[in-house]
Amino acid sequence: MTVHRKHLNDDRTRGLVVAVVDEWVVLHELIDGPYLDDVVFLRLDHVTKVRRHSSEDYLTRAMAGLGEPLAEFECVSDATAGDLLRIVDARAELVCVYGETRKDYWLVLGKIHRIGRKRLDLHFIGRDGVWVDFLDAVKLKEITRIEYGGRYIQALERFGDAAPDAERRLKR
Repeated sequence: MTVHRKHLNDDRTRGLVVAVVDEWVVLHELIDGPYLDDVVFLRLDHVTKVRRHSSEDYLTRAMAGLGEPLAEFECVSDATAGDLLRIVDARAELVCVYGETRKDYWLVLGKIHRIGRKRLDLHFIGRDGVWVDFLDAVKLKEITRIEYGGRYIQALERFGDAAPDAERRLKR
């Protein structure tokens, strides 16, 4: 499927639907044709259109031939952002979260330190593999997209610097 989210930074995501819950859709993202990459969670209230892949038969054959397993994801139907992040935390070292509006967006990629009732504390790692010395405290209700796995995030997990202790907490 190609999921469209009009007026947002990442307005189109191509992938295979892994799960749908009350407020979120979970996709295993496709890049460069039939290659599986990140597992992506998109808030359903931002989805404006969904289209089937025009080359579905080819994608099925190519993915089977490549032998990469499709992600499996199970959770309760009324899962919140916090619930989804707890599941991701058990599966991956790093996660990327986005907050998107029509005018702007932000993203934080890092290690989960705490998931509270209202906020996620995340230790940020930059694209150069260097960690900051503070935690970002992100409001869960502002998260519109969650990603884990994938080549970019896996490279940071594998080759990034060792994480220092976070000395302070900054609220977003």
